[in-house]
Amino acid sequence: MEERYRIGSTESVAVSVLRHEGRQEGYAQWSTAIGLVSGDATISVPGHYAGVLAGRLRVAVGGLRRPSRDEYLDLTPIIRDGEGALVLSSTARSPVRVSVELPAGELEPLAVLLDAAADVIETLRPGIGIVPDRLPDPL
Repeated sequence: MEERYRIGSTESVAVSVLRHEGRQEGYAQWSTAIGLVSGDATISVPGHYAGVLAGRLRVAVGGLRRPSRDEYLDLTPIIRDGEGALVLSSTARSPVRVSVELPAGELEPLAVLLDAAADVIETLRPGIGIVPDRLPDPL
């Protein structure tokens, strides 16, 4: 079973948090999906990574001049039709190479959504086992 929590969207992309049943508990059970609103492409990153990516996008808002990469994503600044954009691409270690292009004006709104995704994961990751399913019967 998979749970999906829709976080929000910009004009180009939608962000969701997914819980994957059957995986090891903790961050391994969670991922964040960044998908084109059109549905043509989706990039999925591990549960701990949404907040990290939000920070990387904020650096890009300040003027990323050269491509940047880590073990999960490559960030490549481009100019298209005179406007700045950033391409998020899965790395070569991913089984399928996927790229999503974001206009520069959507980087900060996406960073806000990714921070919200990280908050959802941090809230739900430990589980809600301390909340009972029902109140106990009176004595």
